[in-house]
Amino acid sequence: MPEDLDSKSTPWMNVGMDWEGVAAALGALLVALLLGALWSPLFWIGFAGVVIALMAARWSHRTPPDLANGIVAPCDGVVVSVGRTEAPSELRLSESSTTRIRIASSPSATNKVYTPIAGSVESLIFEAGENTVPLAARADDDGLARAFLTFESRGQQVGVRLASGGFGPRIDLATEAGDIVRLGRPFGTRRLGGWCDVFVPKEVGLLVWPGQTLVGGETVMGRLKSQGDTDLFDGMTEEDADDEPELQVDDDSRVEAEDEDADEYPSPEDMETPDDPAVILARLREASRRHDD
Repeated sequence: MPEDLDSKSTPWMNVGMDWEGVAAALGALLVALLLGALWSPLFWIGFAGVVIALMAARWSHRTPPDLANGIVAPCDGVVVSVGRTEAPSELRLSESSTTRIRIASSPSATNKVYTPIAGSVESLIFEAGENTVPLAARADDDGLARAFLTFESRGQQVGVRLASGGFGPRIDLATEAGDIVRLGRPFGTRRLGGWCDVFVPKEVGLLVWPGQTLVGGETVMGRLKSQGDTDLFDGMTEEDADDEPELQVDDDSRVEAEDEDADEYPSPEDMETPDDPAVILARLREASRRHDD
C-alpha cells in the first residue's frame, strides 16, 4: 500500500544520503583543501571527488504501486532496447528464451535497486570487477562488476543482471537466495550508475518502449500472467466438452407447438348456423378480415 504521509512534517523531502558516501565526501573535501593550500587549481581536482562521492551516496524514497502480478523498474534510468534474447546461464531461468529490457543509468542516478516482482529470491551470483575498469561504457564490457538475481512468483521467473564499473564498491546486495521480497522494495545498492538487464517471460505484456525514462521501484514495466488466466480452462478436457448436455426437444412438445400455430378458425361443422341473415353476413365479413390480416 502507498505510504501515509500525514505524519511527516516534510513530505516533499524524499532524498537521502548513505553515511558511507557522506564520510567519503568529507574526506575528499579535506584532500581538496590540502591540495588547494599547495596550489589553488588543485582544489578543484579534489572538489570533483566530493561531487562524485555525493552522487554515489544519493538515494530516494519510493512508493511501489499496489498492483498484483506487476513488474516494476529495478532502478532509475532510460530504456535502451526491448527484444527477444537468450537469458544468461547465470540466471538459471527455467525458460531460456525471454524478453530483455535493457536500462542505462547515469552516474547521477539514485543508487538503490528494487525488487521487480513480489516473491522470493531463487538464485544470486555476484562477480567482482577489475579496478582497471572504472566506467561501464557498454553493458557487455569485460571487467565490470556484475550481479545476477532471479526472482520467482507462482512459478514465473524474472531475472535481473546488474553491471557497473569495477573500481571501488560499486554493487552491494542486501539480500540472499531464499529471501522473501516485496514488490518495489530496495534489495541493494549500485553506485554511480551502470546497466540493468531485466529478463521477463515472452508472454508478458510490456508497457515500456526504448527511450522511456523509468523511476526505480515505481514505474510499471509489465504484468505477469495471472494464475486465473492459466487455470481458467485447464480443468476442462475435450471429453468434458463432449459430455455437455444437449438441448432435447420432445416430439410431443413440437406437435403441441405446431398445433398452437395452426389456424384457430373453427370448421364449418363446428359453427352454429344462425337464423338471422344479418348475423351471417357479419360473420362472413369478420372471417374475410382475419384472412386478409
